[in-house]
Amino acid sequence: MSAFTYEVDRTETRNRLTVAFRIILAIPHLILAQAWEYVAQILAVFQWFTVLFTGKRNVALWNLQKSWLAYYARVLGYTALLFDQYPAFATDAGPAPVRTAIEFEESANRLTNALRIIWVIPAAIVSAILGIGVVVVAVVSWFAILFTGRNPPGMGDFIVRALRYQLRTTSYALLMTDTYPKYGSS
Repeated sequence: MSAFTYEVDRTETRNRLTVAFRIILAIPHLILAQAWEYVAQILAVFQWFTVLFTGKRNVALWNLQKSWLAYYARVLGYTALLFDQYPAFATDAGPAPVRTAIEFEESANRLTNALRIIWVIPAAIVSAILGIGVVVVAVVSWFAILFTGRNPPGMGDFIVRALRYQLRTTSYALLMTDTYPKYGSS
């Protein structure tokens, strides 16, 4: 089974000016990512019926969801101050130092997919709590970068791990994988 992987290359010195206005610079990406997320969620409904009746995932639906998830991962990393390179829009990875991966598995467990909306609840709760932590740590990181020009390594590592867990939860909720999300490296 394949879990979503999310890695961000760490940069030592940071651009204080772009960090100061990061949330404003991220607004176009956040709007596009949110609109595209609605499409990915609708595709999950179609994928749910496909898996329920055939026991297999539709590769076209899965690829569209994967494209959104990779873009969303770049947007989250940029917004959470993990890197300074402005991410490219849509499916082009551009200059963002982010690596994402998930393997397509055609066969899917009908029972786990049928009950996914229930089984994802504990992971979604943990993901929400981690999301609050990411916001707090990102705000502290924002001040640290403005004053020192560097993001403390521990803060960046926490944000990467928390975002990885959130992205794994999202891929699980969207029926892209049968692997239950876990908090950890790679």
